[in-house]
Amino acid sequence: MQGPLLRRQHLRLLVAALLLLWGAGCAAPQVAAPPPTLPPTTQAPSATPTPAPSPSPRPSATPRPSATALPSATATSTPEPTATVAPPLATATAQAALPPLDEALAAELQRLLDQTVADSYIPGATLSVSLPGYRPWSGSSGLADRVTGLPLDAATRMRIASISKIYTAVVVLQLWEEGLLDLDAPVATWFPALVPGAERISVRQLLNHTSGLYDYLEDGRFAGQAYGAPERYWAPDELVAYAARFGLLAEPGAWGSFDYSSTNYVLLGMIVEQVTGKPLVQEIRQRIIEPLALDSTYFPPFEEITGLRATGHLREAATDVNMSFVFGTAQLVATPDDVRRFGEALVGGQLLKPETLAVMYSFEHGKGQYNMPSLEYGLGIMRTTLPLGTAPDGTPRSEGTQRVLGHIGGFGGFRSALWHAPESGITLALGVNQGATDPNLLAIRALDTLLRYQGR
Repeated sequence: MQGPLLRRQHLRLLVAALLLLWGAGCAAPQVAAPPPTLPPTTQAPSATPTPAPSPSPRPSATPRPSATALPSATATSTPEPTATVAPPLATATAQAALPPLDEALAAELQRLLDQTVADSYIPGATLSVSLPGYRPWSGSSGLADRVTGLPLDAATRMRIASISKIYTAVVVLQLWEEGLLDLDAPVATWFPALVPGAERISVRQLLNHTSGLYDYLEDGRFAGQAYGAPERYWAPDELVAYAARFGLLAEPGAWGSFDYSSTNYVLLGMIVEQVTGKPLVQEIRQRIIEPLALDSTYFPPFEEITGLRATGHLREAATDVNMSFVFGTAQLVATPDDVRRFGEALVGGQLLKPETLAVMYSFEHGKGQYNMPSLEYGLGIMRTTLPLGTAPDGTPRSEGTQRVLGHIGGFGGFRSALWHAPESGITLALGVNQGATDPNLLAIRALDTLLRYQGR
């Protein structure tokens, strides 16, 4: 009798784990985990040494620019329209001196948030937007926790899920700028035997998801293990080793080899630690969080989260798991305001040089994944056109008006989005603590509202 009962219990756990994988993102831990242990920086010689890669061209060793203008040209498979130049982005200091958002517009954005949570399916929603010429606006509606009834506010910390990938990519690209790694170097440079095809998979292919590596985070069996022991600390090499069991799903870099895989970003985080000799959390904090004064951004489980935190939900159930489960790929917790400011700093040239942004904006066809038919993926950043309908005069909006750069995410009971529209200069970031929804539903309505205010 015990055998069938145990099998039924295991089946229920697996079904729960599969539901939790509906999306791609992150979840916050309740217990601290030990700090990451860096692998040794030396390698045993192999019988057949990996040939040294030819270095890819990189920006000159000039100081990183502080200008906030968008790059005028991008290296991309689908060129951006050149008829309209994106307006320059104001720094946080300059934005504070701007007039507040029009009261009627702010009321309309708040109404969108209230409508999002009106039927209680989504417990809480929060949004931060910036419109050129106005002070940024943030709002919220609903509950941070459905069980306790704790209200959600704009300062509530939420898991930003796979938007974390952009932060990891920025660190990698800064190391490339500094001459500390080559984007075309193979994974075998640091980890000769960790994944199949390590000598053929480049850093660039990890960044743009053309490595062919299996996505451990979409595997229900592995998720069942993680959620079955939510306090367990997972070492990054454990995550990669699980994916490596399935071999390569495509030849690295081959035509049509794009397939979104969180395994790529776990590996990138490990490479950052090998190159710098420091934990990834320290590199992200010193290179991004501190320079931009993102005081509500955290890297759990290696940093303690202070302030109000939202609880993730999947339909009715609350969710939780140790954040080491999504190392390098979906681990950050932040407010939408911090995420928006990060996005503006990125596209405005405060984190990467214009020529590096051009490399970041080298896009692969995204195969319509995540309900975005026009999705393209660069080196850690998404580009797509959102279906924004007609302009105020009833004419269809141009593709350029609807095109956005950024990322979405969802995992562990949260969904998130960060989008910047180059033509209009609008940037928005949002989060909801319901994993079983599409974050672009709110993003599209908010962006449409802001464009109408601009008369676009």
